[in-house]
Amino acid sequence: MSVLDRDLISKISSSDDLDHLQFVAFDVETTGLSPVVARLVELSGVKFRLGASESVTFSSLINPEMPIPPEVSLIHGITDDMVAQAPMCNEVVTEFIRWIEDETTVLVAHNAPFDVEFLHVAMARLQAKRPANRVLDTLPLARALLRDAPNHQLKTLVEHLQLESGGYHRALADSHHVKNVLHHLVWQNNLSSWTELAEFGCVFNFGSDLYSFEPAPELLEAIASINSAIANGSSLSFVYSGYRSFRRTVDPVALIQSRGNYYLTAYCKKVLAERTFRLDRMSKLKTLGLEKCLVEPAEAAS
Repeated sequence: MSVLDRDLISKISSSDDLDHLQFVAFDVETTGLSPVVARLVELSGVKFRLGASESVTFSSLINPEMPIPPEVSLIHGITDDMVAQAPMCNEVVTEFIRWIEDETTVLVAHNAPFDVEFLHVAMARLQAKRPANRVLDTLPLARALLRDAPNHQLKTLVEHLQLESGGYHRALADSHHVKNVLHHLVWQNNLSSWTELAEFGCVFNFGSDLYSFEPAPELLEAIASINSAIANGSSLSFVYSGYRSFRRTVDPVALIQSRGNYYLTAYCKKVLAERTFRLDRMSKLKTLGLEKCLVEPAEAAS
């Protein structure tokens, strides 16, 4: 069990009867696997209590402002035409967080770090504060309690447990599946308190970084300069080293921390579109209007 898990358990009252807690099972569909490069195309949730039969749903397609790769559309069935008139991510994510109601609601997802990291990145782009809701991941819970399952993918679990099936890889249908799997695991194993669930190492805090790390010392000044530019509405200029080195002038949107790296999302004045840049590939970083070069380059631009 991780230190984070132990810290969470120590703060949770053993009197947290599962029947009294409000849950939101949720799921996202995306344009790809990377939460930094890919975008959300659908966000859904089912709000429920384990001790009640009623539930309330939330579901919205999202305009990702980028094409959906055909091979990804084959998986979830969401096409460019379907999202062309859908609301933007900032509107849907903001509405979803409001719909959750408050930080006492427990969020539930299958392989939760994937869904949560996409929401983290979306909220970073919005400059929005993360709520401190608890998150329950049904994947490690199922691995601990269903050792006889062929595997622990959501579809396999639904069919193994003979629950209502169908509609896989759409966010609302999968949210219902997550709810049903949790119901079954709690009922089948006579679980009654939050502490009992947390002991399986399946809970974490939504507000915490999932891949916690300290930035390299050489990035600290760049991070401070980018945060200052975002706060002051300043443009930035830098040399970016990819397949080749080139200079870019951008209007910074957000600084994103994800899976061991820092990224700058910004409106690029060269391509007239939003782009994402890895900080460790940026050099000669300048805030426009200042003579001083804030980060000295490792290499000159070609």
